Amino acid sequence: MSDNEWAEDVDAWRDTNLARIRRRLASGFDPGQWLPWLRTTPLHRAAQEGAVQVMELLLASGAEVDPVDADGATPLWEAVRHGWDDAVRVLLAAGADPWRPCIAGRSPGSQALFTELADLFDQLPGAPTVSPRLRELQDTVDAMMFSYEDYNEGLCVAFVGEVTEDEVIRRLGAAPESCPPLSTGELWSAERASPVEVLRVASPPGGGVVLFQSDGILPVHDGVGRAVTSGGGVLAGAFPFASASVDIWRDGLPAGRPSVHEQLSDSSMVELWMCRFGDCGAHPSTATERTLGLMTLLTSTYITEEWLWSAPMRLVPVTLRRNG
Repeated sequence: MSDNEWAEDVDAWRDTNLARIRRRLASGFDPGQWLPWLRTTPLHRAAQEGAVQVMELLLASGAEVDPVDADGATPLWEAVRHGWDDAVRVLLAAGADPWRPCIAGRSPGSQALFTELADLFDQLPGAPTVSPRLRELQDTVDAMMFSYEDYNEGLCVAFVGEVTEDEVIRRLGAAPESCPPLSTGELWSAERASPVEVLRVASPPGGGVVLFQSDGILPVHDGVGRAVTSGGGVLAGAFPFASASVDIWRDGLPAGRPSVHEQLSDSSMVELWMCRFGDCGAHPSTATERTLGLMTLLTSTYITEEWLWSAPMRLVPVTLRRNG
């Protein structure tokens, strides 16, 4: 394998490969080389892996401490978002700038101040003051996300905001009066007897509307998203326990499919930042908690798993074509 092929391997820059990396550097490999396929540098990759020994070797071999990757991130940003405290210490000791804006005007240090890495940054020169209101807001969102810690349902669910339950049913092509609330036992029987695909629809106590996967159509079906939000409204749906992405529809159009661990960008919604999307380990919330938290934040709809399986729901027949 050539130097370039080896360097572009996503697993190349780990501490387990330290001896091999040392030999490559000794043979003339540039420690700061741009890796086109990965769109980044070796130091970024090592920071993502928390490979402290590789990072120290690259820096000692002349690698720049604050290079910028294709997303605008520095190695310190990557170390922070992956939650590697030892990697953060190595980079700060080597002179990495904690307050250098990386993405959406946010710096590694400002991001860290809202995580368990805060004590590595809050006493550094230039540390910004976090307003009590902003701290309270983030704490409130975190508490809401953590309240989903016992959610274990693997089926698909969507939350709808700004639309009433009866209007959701009408937009799905059914008459509200023909879809009475049914108990759990009645739902199972009616689903088995239905000649068409159906969705469970209900309104939780705090407001909003929930669409829950039945034996038929999924609530993240693009026809459902388009129909339910055409004329106004927002739908956010996911497999919260089994997947890390959220399908978002607004005003009849797809508004994105963000994934929990993907790097955020300058155009990312503020709700993604608040729900810790883009964070790969600096915050202890799980992908399920973040996914459901984002769905709640976007739609003002909140559920518990107990309510999901005990509340009367309406069975709505759905005859929508995908991409139709």
